[in-house]
Amino acid sequence: MRPHFSRSTFLRGAFGIAVAGVGFAGATRLPTSDAAPDTGSAGGNAGAAGSASGSGTGSFDPKWRALQGKLRGRLITPGDLGYSQAKEVFNTRFDGEMPAAVVQVAETGDVATAFEFAAENDLRVAPRAGGHSYAGESTATGTLIIDVRGLRGVRVQGEQTVVRAGHTLYEIYQELDRFGRSLPTGMCPTVGVAGLTMGGGLGFESRAYGLTGDRLTAATLVLPDGSITEVSDSNRPDLFWALRGGGALLGVVTSLTFDTIPATPKDVVRLTFWGEDAEHVISGWQEWLRAAPREQWADVSVDADGSGGLHCWLQLVCPAGSAETVTAALVDAIGIAPRETDVRTLSHMETVLYLAGGVVDQPRAEFTNGSDIVPALTPDVIAAILDVMARFSSVGGTGWVQINTLDGAIRDLTPTATAFPWREHAALVEWGAFEPIPHDSALTWLSDAHATLAPHSAGAYVNYLEPGDPVSRYYGANYPRLAKLRNLVDPNTLIHSTLAP
Repeated sequence: MRPHFSRSTFLRGAFGIAVAGVGFAGATRLPTSDAAPDTGSAGGNAGAAGSASGSGTGSFDPKWRALQGKLRGRLITPGDLGYSQAKEVFNTRFDGEMPAAVVQVAETGDVATAFEFAAENDLRVAPRAGGHSYAGESTATGTLIIDVRGLRGVRVQGEQTVVRAGHTLYEIYQELDRFGRSLPTGMCPTVGVAGLTMGGGLGFESRAYGLTGDRLTAATLVLPDGSITEVSDSNRPDLFWALRGGGALLGVVTSLTFDTIPATPKDVVRLTFWGEDAEHVISGWQEWLRAAPREQWADVSVDADGSGGLHCWLQLVCPAGSAETVTAALVDAIGIAPRETDVRTLSHMETVLYLAGGVVDQPRAEFTNGSDIVPALTPDVIAAILDVMARFSSVGGTGWVQINTLDGAIRDLTPTATAFPWREHAALVEWGAFEPIPHDSALTWLSDAHATLAPHSAGAYVNYLEPGDPVSRYYGANYPRLAKLRNLVDPNTLIHSTLAP
C-alpha cells in the first residue's frame, strides 16, 4: 500500500475539482478578511494597473495594445515575458496549448472588457478560476483566457461570507477558520472556489451540509455580452439556478456569497482491507450509510496495483471523540475486520490538511480522470466496477476508483432545485489514472470503464469533465432548461468548451 501522502492520494482526494486553482504557494494568511469585492489587492497574478503586457508579438499589435489600455489587470500574449507560466494549468497534459492571450483581471470590469474584446475579434473565451479542470477547459489554443485569480478578498459577516473568485479552497478554509466557520467543499487545497461551486462541490461535509453550491446565496456574474449582474433567489433566479451546478457555461463569476458552517474538530479514520474483500466493503459501506447520522461521512477507494491485484481502503470522518463507536458500526456493517486502522483526532485545519494529502501546494502532474453517476450500488454495479479495476491492474495499470456517496443533505433539495441533477442517486464513481500511466492508455481504460458501467450509469459529474462528451451527459433531466438558458445568454457560444453540443 503506498504512503497516504502520495501524489496519487492528493489527486484522488481532490474530488470537487473544477476550473480551479493552480498553485497557491504556502499557507500564508489572506491579505484581508473584510475587503469587499473589487476592493482587495490584485494578487500575485495580476500586474500593476495599466501595465504594458510585455515585449512579445502581441504588444506590437494595435488591437492588443488597445485592450491593455482598457484593463486594470495584465494582458499577456505569446512571446511576452511570463506567457509560458501564465497559460499553465495544473495538469501538465495541457502544456502544449497556446492561447491567443491571457487576461489576468484586477477587477470585475476587466472581465467585461475581455468579453467585449473577444466578441469583437471572433475569439472564444476560456474562463479560469485556477486551472484544475480535468478536461483543460481553462486553456485552449487560440482562446482568450480570462484568469480571475487576481481577484482577492474575503469578508466574514457573522455566519455569512463574501469571497472574491480568485481564492483557492485552502485559502478560504484558512481565513474562515479564524472565525470558527467553514464551507463544505472538496479536499484538494489548490482548487479554486468559483469553479468548484459552479459545478456543485462534493466533500467530507456534504452529508451534513450539502454541496458547496447549496451554500451559495448570491454571486456577481459577468455575462458573455459584457453585462454585469448580481444574481440570487430574488434577482435573476434563472441564472442563480444555473450557477449551482451548471458549470462555467454561462459567464464568469467574480464574487460569491455563502452561508457558512461551523468549523469543528474531527476524528479521521483510515481503514485498509484486502483487495479480495472490496465487494463486501462497498456493500457494507452502503448499508452503514443508511443508518449513519449525517455528521458521519466516509468514501471507498479501490486501487489497481499494476500486477493484477487490488487494494481497498476507506476514509471515515466523524465528530471528534466518536471514532471508536462510529468505526465499530462501520466495520460491523462490512462484516470483515480491516487489515489496518489508523485513527487521528484533528483540529478543523489539521483535518483539511490531512485530507489534502498533508501538503498545501502540490507539484503539477499529468493525470486522466472521468466519472459515472449510478442510481444504486447493486451487486451487479459493484461487480462491474471491480471487474474494470482488475482488468486494468492485469495489464500494468495503477489507476483507482473512488466511490463517493450522494446522500444526506444533498437530498434535501429536489433534483430540479438547482442545475445539479444527481440528488436521488446513490453514488459518484470517479475513475483516475496518474503518472506514469500514459494518457492514451488511461483513455482506453476509461472507455472500458464507461462501456462496462453503461447499463447502470445515469451520467457524470460536471466537475469531472471528459473532452468530447455531450453536455447532456452531465445534467440529466436538467439539460433542456440549462441549454435554453445558455442559448439565451451566449447565443454565439463565446465561452469555450471541450464538450460536444
